[in-house]
Amino acid sequence: IALPAEYFVEGMEPGVAARVREAVAAMDQAGAIVEEVSLPHTAYGLATYYIIAPAECSSNLARFDGVRFGHSDRSSGEFIDDYLRTRGAGFGPEVKRRIMLGTYALSAGYYDAYYLKAQKVRTLIKSDFDAVWAAGFDAICAPSSPTVAFPLGAKMDDPVAMYLSDACTLPVNMAGLPGVSIPAGLSDGLPVGLQIIGAPWSELSMLSLARGYEAITARATWRDLEPAELQLTDDPNTPSPIERKERLKSASAGGSGGQA
Repeated sequence: IALPAEYFVEGMEPGVAARVREAVAAMDQAGAIVEEVSLPHTAYGLATYYIIAPAECSSNLARFDGVRFGHSDRSSGEFIDDYLRTRGAGFGPEVKRRIMLGTYALSAGYYDAYYLKAQKVRTLIKSDFDAVWAAGFDAICAPSSPTVAFPLGAKMDDPVAMYLSDACTLPVNMAGLPGVSIPAGLSDGLPVGLQIIGAPWSELSMLSLARGYEAITARATWRDLEPAELQLTDDPNTPSPIERKERLKSASAGGSGGQA
């Protein structure tokens, strides 16, 4: 099993790093051979993804104009107005943001500077993983996220900060590899994910390793624990995520600065 040093990124919560290292140590005690490796282009995975994925988003979602595919708003009776209404109502804020980013990256004058360069970096990221498989490793273990789950709406005003939560999983997407996230304990009362990454077409062995880890930790004390405040979900007075979001909006609009 390979343990990449670059996945323990700056800003990672200490509890997350500790739970992942404990999980790998449990595998080591069960007979696995664990060695640290380097995936030097990991740091570029986030930026590469957020150029390539929005570009694909822009290209693929262009067809959802209400003519043949997707939501259609024909209330105005005018073609251009209907088209704009359809695009405006059919996509949420995050999708619109990614379409605009992708359209920019693919536009004349920026294709070579952004999209083409990102595809070249994607090749370098994949080559890092290829070197690990060539060295004889069966799987890579790493954190699934640098942090535990953040409160609803906490990062809505800063999308980039929210994107940083994907820093540990996006290189796998860029390399086209299979990966799975399984529970590895709690940090600050919330679950920590252990990410297991497999070589191309190795889904069966990757899932077998995940199942093996679950078996050797079946009696771990943290498996009897529940995430913090989980019991509140059984209380009918507990607001739903949508209700909490609306309360946060109301509080912000009223200038109270309070939290729902």
